[in-house]
Amino acid sequence: MRLILPRVLRAVVWGFIMGGEIFLLPLLFPNFGGPFGEYFSMTQFSFSYLALVFLVFEVAIQLFHGTIIQYGLSMARALISIISLVLITNGGVMTFTLTPSAGLPLPPGSALVFTVDFRTILGIFLIFSLLSILKNLLQAVDFLSKKAEEPVIPPELP
Repeated sequence: MRLILPRVLRAVVWGFIMGGEIFLLPLLFPNFGGPFGEYFSMTQFSFSYLALVFLVFEVAIQLFHGTIIQYGLSMARALISIISLVLITNGGVMTFTLTPSAGLPLPPGSALVFTVDFRTILGIFLIFSLLSILKNLLQAVDFLSKKAEEPVIPPELP
């Protein structure tokens, strides 16, 4: 109990700090997404699932703090963030179509199409995520090397 309780409390606090406020966004902003929400390939429902996945990862990382599993979970979280970022942004190219029904003064039957290409910015975010994976991998190697250097004292036999 003395070992587990501080870990659980730490995991709950860090889980709320790092990911719990994401669930408060739809409560604070009833029109979460608003007029721009339809342009993203992610609905509010799937946003909640993605936020829940990151929250579970954060709690699990804090529960396994001080073990090698912490670094593996951190690498998995970075990999999932890379995949989700590419999927949500449609590979860095987003197309917005504005129609007269959106309240714009356009002739009937016409539409205004905007295409935003931010693949370079997405590439920079992906490079930072890959650096995060590399950092966690190096920290795991450092953790294992420190554990290998610790003396092992076998328990006494009765």
